[in-house]
Amino acid sequence: MKGKAIVFIAALLFMASGNLVFAGAWTSKQGGMYNKLAFNYFESKHYYDDDGDRHRLAYDGQYSDTNLNWYLEYGLSDQLTLIGSFYYKWLEQENDYFIAKSEGVGDFEVGLKWRILDEPVVLAIQGLTKISGPYDDNEVPGLGNDQTDFELRLLLGKSLYPLPLYMGLEAAYRWRTKAPSDEWRLLAELGGNAGKYFYGRIKLDCLFSANNADSGAGFTNITLTPEYDLITLDTTVGVNINKHLSLELSYTPTIHGENTAAGYTVSSALIYSF
Repeated sequence: MKGKAIVFIAALLFMASGNLVFAGAWTSKQGGMYNKLAFNYFESKHYYDDDGDRHRLAYDGQYSDTNLNWYLEYGLSDQLTLIGSFYYKWLEQENDYFIAKSEGVGDFEVGLKWRILDEPVVLAIQGLTKISGPYDDNEVPGLGNDQTDFELRLLLGKSLYPLPLYMGLEAAYRWRTKAPSDEWRLLAELGGNAGKYFYGRIKLDCLFSANNADSGAGFTNITLTPEYDLITLDTTVGVNINKHLSLELSYTPTIHGENTAAGYTVSSALIYSF
């Protein structure tokens, strides 16, 4: 995967021209809106143990998370953007001895992003609340943690002009209101356009447990253990159909973790913005 990432970056540097597709710290213009409807499929046949070693799930086990996600940003002003993210999930966990399925609306997130600096870098602060979805918390696999989380995030963005590329860095802390551990979250992103119609990006997304979960905290989903670390690499390519409509394809493997599932996500997304 490391070799593929290097090749992808090199291709962007070689072909890129035209206007950039920014993300991260940049806010929407007043009255502008970004909508992304994504179909995601995550599959896991392995897990990471306490030491980060990867093992096969017991009894030929397999876990999958198929979901639809609507992510939106709306410009309340040129500097203040409203954010929302909503899921509908189909989960399945099985091995040689049992199979369990669950389906329903997952947790959803709402927040605000405030751009506080334009030069020499774009700097923004984001506050986010994760709200428990309307599911039965006894379902297996669990559709969520049945709790409310609060997150504060600092976002930094920088155009790499005259190269038609941009980069972004993000750092966040998420407070969790029940038994699971709080979380540190870090993200590094590089993206840009390849000609008028094509674009791409790579995101290294890191989640680290604050290791302060309540003693004896339980879980009903192998991706939502009380204390876990996870690092993923999101590689995305997209095509601009016109100035409002785009299509994206993504591949996101887990590359390191502790106490959580190991696997990959494939995604396709339709984006409409104005």
